Amino acid sequence: MSSLAELSGVDPAAIAVTDGVTTLTWAELDERSTRVGNGIEAAARANGRTAPGSHVAICVSNRTEFVEAVLGAWRAGCAYTPVKTGWTASEVGAVLDDAGTAVVIADRDGGRTAAADRGIAVVDLDERYHEWLAAQSPEPLADDRCGYKLPYTSGTTGRPKGVIMRGSGTTPFAAGWAGVARWAELLSLPGEGTHLFLSRLFNGAPQTFGFGAMARGATLRILPRWDPATALEQLGGPEVTSSIAVPTMFRQWLALDGIDRSSSPAPTLRTLLHGGEPCPIPLKEAMVDWFGDVLVEYYGFTEGGMTVVGTADWRKRRGTVGKPIANLTVRILDDAGNDLPANNEGTVYFQPAGETRYFSYQGDDNKTDEAHHGESFTVGDIGYLDDDGYLYLCGRVADVVITAGVNVYPAEIEQALCDVPGIADLCAVGVPDDERGEVITLFVALLPDANEVATLAAIETAAAGRLAPYKCPRSVTVIEAIPRDQTGKLLRRLLRDQHR
Repeated sequence: MSSLAELSGVDPAAIAVTDGVTTLTWAELDERSTRVGNGIEAAARANGRTAPGSHVAICVSNRTEFVEAVLGAWRAGCAYTPVKTGWTASEVGAVLDDAGTAVVIADRDGGRTAAADRGIAVVDLDERYHEWLAAQSPEPLADDRCGYKLPYTSGTTGRPKGVIMRGSGTTPFAAGWAGVARWAELLSLPGEGTHLFLSRLFNGAPQTFGFGAMARGATLRILPRWDPATALEQLGGPEVTSSIAVPTMFRQWLALDGIDRSSSPAPTLRTLLHGGEPCPIPLKEAMVDWFGDVLVEYYGFTEGGMTVVGTADWRKRRGTVGKPIANLTVRILDDAGNDLPANNEGTVYFQPAGETRYFSYQGDDNKTDEAHHGESFTVGDIGYLDDDGYLYLCGRVADVVITAGVNVYPAEIEQALCDVPGIADLCAVGVPDDERGEVITLFVALLPDANEVATLAAIETAAAGRLAPYKCPRSVTVIEAIPRDQTGKLLRRLLRDQHR
């Protein structure tokens, strides 16, 4: 098998990955991931399974061993799923059952317990892992093994489902490694310097793109845990050229006290990629003013749709999430499945090149069919295309509030009010109303030094001036924190369900 250094065109003695505790060269990562792959195969075989084609669940926190585990499973020809480290044993177990997992690699009790309850082999990173690794064969794995990631939907609106992408299980590792490098190139992630990983390593898009930056030759530096001040300091390191963030991180950076924002805090940064949740225009403007034209926004989801926009284009079309990447087309369809003209809102679909479906949900043909219109697919987002084909998002079908027969998108409310002084975070939801069916209620978390009375008055004034009367919140509730999952995605349903 070709070494990782050869595939990425780097010096084997150069640093491949570090988490501040453990630092591995490309040669060391190559050997260790090979040993992990052989160890997975041995563990699977001991349980009557075969490694190529078996499933591996990876429940590992932010440490270099996560990278070893992913590369080991991938190179061994396994399907692998990084699962959320904060999940309970029951939540992890649902994935293990659905995927028919053969081996679990874990440093979290949820993963360990779920595996033990099912008699699944466990590689415990905190229990003599280095001894286990040293005992595994360093013999190279075959070049033709076709491992792949089996991602699971986030489960914010229902039980997570495995997403099988077209071509899964048919692409040799070397070709797959080149493929993630191509993703990084499309997103302007450079192949030199250091890529700083700020979020949880199990996060789907940041993980794919972070590995893509590595595949192009960058060093991966892992932040063990998110802390706004530490992350900002690390981002300003002399060798950091790229990173990925979510708007929640932007808010926390902008809320830091005693920060000089007259110049960029990251002078060597070339690309700050962001996505994962809508980024309100005022928030992005503040970040662009501070960091400069290094922001690159993506819109995408587990199932594979993707649009991208750089800062220069975004300045001309504030609010856009860009145009689709190569081999994808965006379509806006009405409820009957007809294409809508520019500047008309409808359901956002992605149309891949080719005659086969881009993905399927594992074991759920009905859900797969519901997500498709012919070969085009959707996750239920609402948006429109402008005259030049740039996509703008309005909200999600599942979040739509129907008040007196009129559709209102909570994301629009949040966009309009997010820059009100004193607000740290906010979430709009629909609640039942005897007269109108539903009305908007707004939940807000305040900045530490905010005056609650003044902030509530400012929200009312801003809403009256920026929103039509039927869109204005009928009530505003101050809470300690807006609920978000480990990836930073808004858990709107938790607040909505309080009023159902």
